[in-house]
Amino acid sequence: MTDSMPLDLLKRLVPFNTLSESHLQDIQRKGRLVLLDRGKVLFKRGAEDPDVHYLLQGSVDLTDASFDITPVEGGSERCLRALDDHNPHSVTAVSTSPVRLLVVPKDHVDLVLTWHQAGNYMVTDLAAGGDFDNDWMSSLLASAMFAAVPPANIQQLFAKFESTPVDAGQAVINQGDPGDYFYVVKSGRCKVTRKVLRQGETKEVLLAELGPGDMFGEDALIGDAPRNATVSMITHGSLMRLGKPDFQALLQDPVLDYVAYADLLAMLEDPKEKVIILDVRLPAEYKEGNVPGSRNLPLQVLRENLSRLDPDTLYVVTCDGGRRSVLAAYILNQEGMIAHVLKDPPNAG
Repeated sequence: MTDSMPLDLLKRLVPFNTLSESHLQDIQRKGRLVLLDRGKVLFKRGAEDPDVHYLLQGSVDLTDASFDITPVEGGSERCLRALDDHNPHSVTAVSTSPVRLLVVPKDHVDLVLTWHQAGNYMVTDLAAGGDFDNDWMSSLLASAMFAAVPPANIQQLFAKFESTPVDAGQAVINQGDPGDYFYVVKSGRCKVTRKVLRQGETKEVLLAELGPGDMFGEDALIGDAPRNATVSMITHGSLMRLGKPDFQALLQDPVLDYVAYADLLAMLEDPKEKVIILDVRLPAEYKEGNVPGSRNLPLQVLRENLSRLDPDTLYVVTCDGGRRSVLAAYILNQEGMIAHVLKDPPNAG
């Protein structure tokens, strides 16, 4: 993809014009802009097609089973809808001039629309039935981490959350403690700090401030490791928390996909696939042995390097014991990227 579809243009297309900004950005990441010359076949009648096509510029002829031709011009009202969203196609599309197309995977469109519609329903339904608040639920549903969670899990997921009041100055989680809950800020503000050793002295470093809709506490649950920071309240407020077993069953496991090494090799040989293997171990570990062709990006610096990663690339993450790669894949997916865990890495030790 040479460039991305501007959001203001994407907002005009049906059914994307019904989506929130976060869901539009998701479509923007998954879509690709395609340029074709005159006389090219976009798709054929009767053919299966995993994509949906929108004509942005140029002209196309659509030919049906009776050989009736419908010309379509870029910029017309007809172009606000997909050229043909039937599967298999009911028409053949041929460019009658150089054209510019937006092509989006059909399955992803269906996923986003399901999330948008189911999310709106569930927020309203759940908020009306108990101690819930639209804002924190809407924030969760709009987050990239929820895109891979089956909608059927959501009703059960929200039912498992419990509200807990917190006072100003109260420590919610402490650095070094075992992980037990995943948290979402419902109201109030909190700060994230970490104790570090510098020049022989232990100092407390402020990492972030969090407000309503922000999440924390998942790293220790996914990596099954001690808390890596302390979160304490700046103001009085309320948190929604989800226990570790429910988090893993309803939120973590559905988000993570695994790939076997043999399948990875096939993906790497496919010129249509854009795949990068990320080894998230320390540089010294990586030098001792690694998956051929992999790149080293240690877990502890992954978050600060997210802006350097390509959202249109599939990342396959590996380590040695598996915990770090699981956490890294979760972080990448949470940021709206596509990441799988390599389940049987060779020469990774």
